[in-house]
Amino acid sequence: MKNVIAAALACAATALALALAPGSALAGKGGKNVHKGRTAQGRTIRVAVYKRSIELKHFTIKLRCRRGGTLIDVESGFLPSKLRKHNRIHDHQVGSTDDVYIRGRLYRHHLKGAIRVRDRWGKNNKCDSKWVRFHAKR
Repeated sequence: MKNVIAAALACAATALALALAPGSALAGKGGKNVHKGRTAQGRTIRVAVYKRSIELKHFTIKLRCRRGGTLIDVESGFLPSKLRKHNRIHDHQVGSTDDVYIRGRLYRHHLKGAIRVRDRWGKNNKCDSKWVRFHAKR
């Protein structure tokens, strides 16, 4: 009897380990897929795609400033953005010194859209990226 219980526990532990493995659909929040791609500026972007939302994970973008300088901004740490009707995305997130706008559409295996960052660098120096298109896929 002890052998049967031990075998059942070992089998259950193995099944649980396989279900929660990083590549499994049951791991994490509803089986996220990380899409990787590039912006029109040639810089990288990573987006986590969940069942009814997306989350910007990391991207870099070039901003032009009022005083004539340029700023390369590295952005990460965003809240999830809900998918709207027809898998469209439209979101505005605010940081301590910057505003990030995202719009686009999630297709079956890729995400296309545009992103805009406005940053306040110093007291009177405002920087803006304008709308930069991006494309990311699994």
